[in-house]
Amino acid sequence: MTTKILFSLFLCGILLPLNAQIKGTVTDTNSNPIEFANVAIYSLPDSTLISGTTTDQDGAFLLLADNNNSSNALLRVSFIGYETQTVPALTKQTISLQPDITLLGEVVVEGDLPRIRLRSDAVVATVQNTVLSKAGTANDVLKRLPSITGDDGDFSIFGKGKAKIYVNNRELRDVSELDLISSADIKEVEIVHNPGAGYDASVKAVIRIHTVRKTGDGLGFDVRSTYLQTENTDLRQQLNLNYRHQGWDIFGTLKYERYAYIHESKIAQETFVDTLWTQKNELYVDGLSTPLTTIAGVNYEISPAHYAGMKYTMTAFPGKNGMESTTLSDVYANGTFYDRWESSDRQTQNSKPRHRLNAYYNGKFEELKVDFNSDFYRSSQSTASAITESSQEYDDRIITSDNRIKNHLFATRLVLSYPLLEGQLSVGNEYTRARREDDYITDIQGIPSTNTSIHDDNNAFFAEYSRSTSIGQITAGVRFENVYSDYYSDDEKMEEQSRHYARWFPNISYSNTLGGVQMQLSYTAKTVRPAYWQLGSSIFYANRFTMQTGNPFLKPTLIHDASLTGSWKFLQLMVSYKQEKDVIMQWATQMEENPAVTLLSTRNVKNLPSLTAYLTASPKFGIWAPQATIGFMKQWLTITSNDQQVRLNSPIPPHR
Repeated sequence: MTTKILFSLFLCGILLPLNAQIKGTVTDTNSNPIEFANVAIYSLPDSTLISGTTTDQDGAFLLLADNNNSSNALLRVSFIGYETQTVPALTKQTISLQPDITLLGEVVVEGDLPRIRLRSDAVVATVQNTVLSKAGTANDVLKRLPSITGDDGDFSIFGKGKAKIYVNNRELRDVSELDLISSADIKEVEIVHNPGAGYDASVKAVIRIHTVRKTGDGLGFDVRSTYLQTENTDLRQQLNLNYRHQGWDIFGTLKYERYAYIHESKIAQETFVDTLWTQKNELYVDGLSTPLTTIAGVNYEISPAHYAGMKYTMTAFPGKNGMESTTLSDVYANGTFYDRWESSDRQTQNSKPRHRLNAYYNGKFEELKVDFNSDFYRSSQSTASAITESSQEYDDRIITSDNRIKNHLFATRLVLSYPLLEGQLSVGNEYTRARREDDYITDIQGIPSTNTSIHDDNNAFFAEYSRSTSIGQITAGVRFENVYSDYYSDDEKMEEQSRHYARWFPNISYSNTLGGVQMQLSYTAKTVRPAYWQLGSSIFYANRFTMQTGNPFLKPTLIHDASLTGSWKFLQLMVSYKQEKDVIMQWATQMEENPAVTLLSTRNVKNLPSLTAYLTASPKFGIWAPQATIGFMKQWLTITSNDQQVRLNSPIPPHR
């Protein structure tokens, strides 16, 4: 059925009566391409707007017009800081814009560019020449953008979930790299609420960071030092070096960080069995991490249409890294004091250097664009834990464990783009091969030591077609993912925890500008696959009344997401309705041999519909650029707890 719908949309696009192409390139007086220039075609003699677009990163544009009008039309090209040009519309031409002296004298262009706007599949935030360029690092920029919440590389899009981050079309596999990017080097950030076929079906949101391409030859360097003192201590020392000469760009970075952190929390837990067990827990954590990062790389501009590069990153953890936590627990049985214990957990981490290698190529062969990326990653670490548990009424315990983990990853991504039938067709392949070895040794009675390994292979193919029409821009795509996830215990494959997923994921979107309102309506199908720790059957110890295990029978979640995104002046709106099937949720049961002990696990809930909406205002008053967001998330869910129906339908306000 899906295939028929997509094919019908594709045919409709072909049959629309727009069959004349007006294409060209917009440059400055030095023949440098101008990105995001406005290009509009007007009919003569009545100057009626026929169509409009903006130039891409190469300064190129493509407009569609009726054959009856294209032979007698004008092109109007404009960009802030340059004089507007009006020229006859030819089938192919290069338009050079002259600097506007009246604008460029003592005026900063930041006020004339819209800071937040819609473009294609994303909400775009301009950073270059705005107050955001003074924020500090890329991490600091993302914290200040609408609909984004989070910090330290862990960012989510409100109403969508955790976002995957890309820098210049390269997936960011180590989020600490955000602190290596200066906000002054960022051109813009794109926030994608409903990623299409070009992204993994498990990705709910995408953040794309585009940096300024540096020009000029010579040696450059900068030194950065930051110190933040609250309850936590953050210290960062960084040196960047860069040498450019005749298309070669050689760069390096040395960064030392010291994070000393504390964390306090209080948790109350009630267990309903033949006895009402109540736990009141107070947790205190004190930890230290001292990563040392070195980066070396080279970029080469083979020609104006071909770029290639490679970057190697090594992260070590010198000195003492680890954490100490103390938990105070008061336990009551039917309201009567039962016991009080203090649990002290000392963890020591020993990590070998982590290695990452990224290679890329971007090129253009006439109309064909090629984008290729490849990543390699390797890490190894061990965590030794010693828990001393002191009981007021019963016996004391000392529990030790050692967890050794090795990770290997190899990934490639190839995207080919080509103009087709007055639109743009993109096809590609994404392959990821991941291996994880997990050796867990413990002396806890009743909980066995384990030696497991995980083999993941994800081979995906995708195609996406986009076309501007007289009623707006329509994009449709489909992605096929073939995933093999094999789980091994003591080198023996465990069939009940191994998985094979093969599924098609369609997407479609429509965007247009009505008056001064930019809008986009989109639909995507996404998935959430259970993690291996959620599938495992091993039992992990938390305290005498709490254990944790997995569920080998979990199914993947399928999500249907319809979203409306709009932008008007300084206001941005996002409304999303999701229908989630086989939702993976945390669950608590009692252990059969001892009902007083709570066993934490996960299970599938058949259906979970939800509605999310938020409104962001980001006006500008002189030097001030305040931002305010209001929103809610409403779900419709009823569960059974302690033989009672519990409705979890109250709206949840967003946290910012």
